[in-house]
Amino acid sequence: MMRAILSFLVVFPVLASEVELIPVEVVRPDEDYSSARFSQDTASLLEMKPGLSIRTGGGLSSQPTIHGLSNDRINIRIDDVQITSACSNHMNPALSYIDPNKIEFIETMAGITPVSYGGDSLGGSILVKSKSPIFSEKDELYRKLRTTTYHRSNNDNVGATIEATVASKNLHFQYSGLDEKARGYEDGNRERLKATSYNQNNQSAKFAGKIGEGIVALKLSRAIVPYQGFVNQYMDMTNNKADAANLSYVGEFGSTLVETNVSHQVTEHFMDKLRPERPGKMPMQTHSNEFGYNLKTTHSLSSKHSLKIGGEYNQFRLDDWWPPVTTTVSGMGPGNFKSIHRGARDRWGLFTEMNSTWSNQFSTLMGVRIDHVRMNTGKVEGYNNASNLPADAAEFNSNDRSKRDKNLDATLSGRYVTGPMSEIEFGYARKSRSPNLYERYAWAGSVTDPASSGPLRMDMRMINWFGDGNGYVGNINLKPEVAHTGSASLILKKSDSWNVTLTPYYTYVENYIDADVLATADGVNYLRFANHDAVIMGTDLSGSINVSSTLKLNAVANYTRGYRHDGKSDLYHLMPLNGKLQLVHELDKWSNQVTVHLVQKKDQVSKIRMEPETAGYALIDLATNYQFTKQLKVELAVLNLLDKNYGLPLGGIDIVNAGARSHTPVPGMGRSINTMVSLDF
Repeated sequence: MMRAILSFLVVFPVLASEVELIPVEVVRPDEDYSSARFSQDTASLLEMKPGLSIRTGGGLSSQPTIHGLSNDRINIRIDDVQITSACSNHMNPALSYIDPNKIEFIETMAGITPVSYGGDSLGGSILVKSKSPIFSEKDELYRKLRTTTYHRSNNDNVGATIEATVASKNLHFQYSGLDEKARGYEDGNRERLKATSYNQNNQSAKFAGKIGEGIVALKLSRAIVPYQGFVNQYMDMTNNKADAANLSYVGEFGSTLVETNVSHQVTEHFMDKLRPERPGKMPMQTHSNEFGYNLKTTHSLSSKHSLKIGGEYNQFRLDDWWPPVTTTVSGMGPGNFKSIHRGARDRWGLFTEMNSTWSNQFSTLMGVRIDHVRMNTGKVEGYNNASNLPADAAEFNSNDRSKRDKNLDATLSGRYVTGPMSEIEFGYARKSRSPNLYERYAWAGSVTDPASSGPLRMDMRMINWFGDGNGYVGNINLKPEVAHTGSASLILKKSDSWNVTLTPYYTYVENYIDADVLATADGVNYLRFANHDAVIMGTDLSGSINVSSTLKLNAVANYTRGYRHDGKSDLYHLMPLNGKLQLVHELDKWSNQVTVHLVQKKDQVSKIRMEPETAGYALIDLATNYQFTKQLKVELAVLNLLDKNYGLPLGGIDIVNAGARSHTPVPGMGRSINTMVSLDF
């Protein structure tokens, strides 16, 4: 039955979304009413977007996947700032540093991305824009205060946000704050999962002013996560603090638009086992320092052509060390284990891009980008460099660790309006990505002989942002990934009545960074990052139909297939055929929503990663809200209405509750009754 419903979604042409020359989906948290609003995990806002799926991390650190590509392979920017995860398990991804109440909108592009949106990535782009400065139109001050409180019953998640704004004609100040905590959640069998609790506190202040025809703004933020459980990792986050500043300017000089910003972020990250849920100790600590600047200029050459030129620089510094625990049998002492020592990654990028409207029917976007990446790291050592891992450390330290990559990106896309109810969009993109610091320089277990004890060690399992329970070691000689993507979209629409977009795509990735098996022990694979060509292809479908003046049906369906070109394995963490149906009813101050999630059985899995299969499932969410007054809004939702017990296809394995050797998928959350109250003053 489920296969029939999902197949129906893929072929039935009455569902779509608004598109631009490059298909762009815009999410506005305050306007897009969705059950996802009850979560402060920003990635959850993207669940209804074509081509996107969500990879489970901690309760606050889920990661979006676009056409099977995630983490560093997709371009994620917050106010045009790149944020690099400072963790061997990527527990602090970019979207974890901004919560939904601070967001004005999110642009998502699945697949082909303009070169002006960023480089050093393979897949689509997710561009997050925080709330823009507001200025008073009168002589008197503009003042606004918004507060929200919310509760989720399943994990007893309690939180509150506050946003205060004061502005004159030329000056603006805004403060935003969030504080929340949650205990471990229950699955559909009403069993509580260990290592799924969390606590966070985020604060930010924005100062802005008008200067001539432009606006200059300074955003200061502090994000603190005192703890966050990771059920699919060998340890948890025991503290994460990030202080960031972003100074930006947007203005016009004649027919030229100038956009520029300078940013800086310092992150202190700690990992260990959250007790008493997990026995033992495994302390790990990272410190990162990231600096960047961007400059973009858009020149109006004529009524039909505009030229965008720009450049950027990103400097990332990382130290990753593991403090000693004891000098007894564990061998975790007496000194620090230096995992990444003085890691450095610098990237310079330049691009040019031409947007042309040749006629009322035909337009194109062409761009070229060059990125130069330079990487290096210092010498490493084990807990006791005299007797612990001396051969591995010596081997790593003897290598030439300095690497330089020159990467070329190119995009060509077009749109042709074939008639009053139809359009065709098409495009090709060449995208490149250099390895991250861990892929090249994680040295633990660098001995290659499967018969030796080198690969069979705890330290390799500490390098794992995949949630698969395996162990990983870097490869200094990795080559950059190069993806060639072709896609085409058929858009059908009838005024405001209905619209549909069907987008097949095909990507061939040269030097895709996968892994080779070094050894297998105790149900776990020990792997070395390695280049292998790969193929990713699939189809996205999205759309909407206005059933009546008060009733609207939205839908999205995605299918992705990915495999290594040598035929040895399917790619890891690919979402099976899935779809969502959403019925939205709006009447005056009252809004209602029913969402059905449909997911097919996952049986195309990565054998190299020992990825488990998951059963198909269907979930039903109900939500309603009522605007009682101009100041008061109340929202209510029941998620997973039928309390379905299911395994998450992108959740990795449940290391804490079931054990790594069991290869049991992480269960999804059971039924939860959620409430939210918002007050505006």
